[in-house]
Amino acid sequence: MLDKVNASDQELINQLSSSDILVVEKGWEHVYASYYPMIRDMICHNSGMEDDASDIFYDALLIFDRNLKSGRFRGDSSIKTYLFSICKNLWLKEYEKKQKKMAAEAESILVSQQDVDYLINVEIVTLLMNELQEDCRNILIEYYYNNRSMAELMEMFNVNSIQAAKNKKWRCLNYLERLFKEKGVTSTS
Repeated sequence: MLDKVNASDQELINQLSSSDILVVEKGWEHVYASYYPMIRDMICHNSGMEDDASDIFYDALLIFDRNLKSGRFRGDSSIKTYLFSICKNLWLKEYEKKQKKMAAEAESILVSQQDVDYLINVEIVTLLMNELQEDCRNILIEYYYNNRSMAELMEMFNVNSIQAAKNKKWRCLNYLERLFKEKGVTSTS
């Protein structure tokens, strides 16, 4: 099956398949010295770093060794082409994972303009609410932030009827709107 590979690849395959550990080590050293620079350049020129290239090449060597021992490497291509193909596929998968991770991180960090506008409006409302008299501030807080009903407001603020509570809330809201206009604040909605 391996009769399609060139003589130097066949010699290297024989070294890697040897029972002599020193011969095998020499073979792997040759693979590393011959092919790692090409893989490093490919990965570094495609948004990778030296550490990425080292990790990918190591993983590719494990795959190549497993395929060589199991007979899955049939010698249809040179060792150089085979390793390059494995590394390219591994790098594409790794790069895709990194891109997704970076996109997710960026998305979690980015604050939309709508969020910024909301935060600004909350800050403005807070500052202007502090300029209201205490009873006005409290009725607006209870109604809008604590979701109190008019009946609850009537009891809390000791007014005679629900309509009186509505009128009080309405007057306080109108006063807050006037403060907005006086301060030159415009609504963004």
